[in-house]
Amino acid sequence: MASDFKKLSDKVKPREQLRDAVSPSELKPEALLAILLRTGAAGCNVLETARRLLDAFGSVAELVKSDWRTLDRHIRDYNKLHPERKIKGVGQLKMLELAAAFELVRRGYEIDGEDIRKIKVMSPEAALRILVKAGVIGEEQENFFVLPLDARCRPLCTTPLRVTRGTVDQAPVHAREVFKAAIRWGAQSIVVAHNHPSGDSAPSADDVRLTERIVEASHIIGMPVRDHIVFAVSSISGEVKFTSFKREGLPPFGK
Repeated sequence: MASDFKKLSDKVKPREQLRDAVSPSELKPEALLAILLRTGAAGCNVLETARRLLDAFGSVAELVKSDWRTLDRHIRDYNKLHPERKIKGVGQLKMLELAAAFELVRRGYEIDGEDIRKIKVMSPEAALRILVKAGVIGEEQENFFVLPLDARCRPLCTTPLRVTRGTVDQAPVHAREVFKAAIRWGAQSIVVAHNHPSGDSAPSADDVRLTERIVEASHIIGMPVRDHIVFAVSSISGEVKFTSFKREGLPPFGK
């Protein structure tokens, strides 16, 4: 089984999927978990091991709440109930490694002790705060991000999804890539954002046209765009500046 796995195409192998993806959100949960597991066991490759482990917990949300003892208990219970498809090759060392990764995830949910997922993104300042804490401010290349929100305008993920990575002065974006990333997270609405490495947060004419295309597509998809934020870091003072399309009444928000 292990040798068969090596023969699979790069489109199926988890690490290669992550390497070639525009955003990690493109990968299925079992692929991401397989990367953490690294190896499977005889008769059960790493992807199948990841699927069984997810089955044992019922959801990703329940899995990442676990410490290593909870992992151990669930695996033992699952193996008793499913002797024909046991979770193999996940010993104490792997459980400790997974538990450490999950703890980092849980800590990453917090900003100064506050759960990021509970922040209501009702203002550009709230969205910018998440961008700052995600460490995407001050990058030397222009990048485009989407922040997927639930029905209460709370982030569905703690790190904005990087839709595309560009050059020092542009980041080519297509509306389908924006919504492809948001749909994967089950977003009800989104905030989009991009940086200007130049230090000037004023939107360009191209930025306006891009925003109009994205908002136009949002009407068809039924996923409102709540704002487009252009942010930059002053090369002189280091101050983070931003422009909110919605607040400034820029097209198409100002129509």
